[in-house]
Amino acid sequence: MLLVHYADLSADLEGEMRRVADRLGIAVPDEIWPDLVHAASFPAMRSRSRCLAQGPPGILKESSAFFRRGQSGSARAVLTAEERARYRSRIADRAPADLLAWLHRE
Repeated sequence: MLLVHYADLSADLEGEMRRVADRLGIAVPDEIWPDLVHAASFPAMRSRSRCLAQGPPGILKESSAFFRRGQSGSARAVLTAEERARYRSRIADRAPADLLAWLHRE
């Protein structure tokens, strides 16, 4: 299993992509990396949201909503403090503390 955090992708997209490729044993020629990294960037993916964010009908009003901000943790603004506390209490015993700390890092 390989965990990839959105914050790490945002900070170093190419480095994380290379880490994933290495872990999967995929050799990518150096000259192809710039195009791959560009295609995986938030702006490029958002521009292709109709192709990339297809889901069951009725989940998203529009596909671009899946790519709303491109910032880790932006959903915090949507939930109340009470809802966030309820979430934290519900997940506390469902995963190891170190995994939850990694997942919820600020």
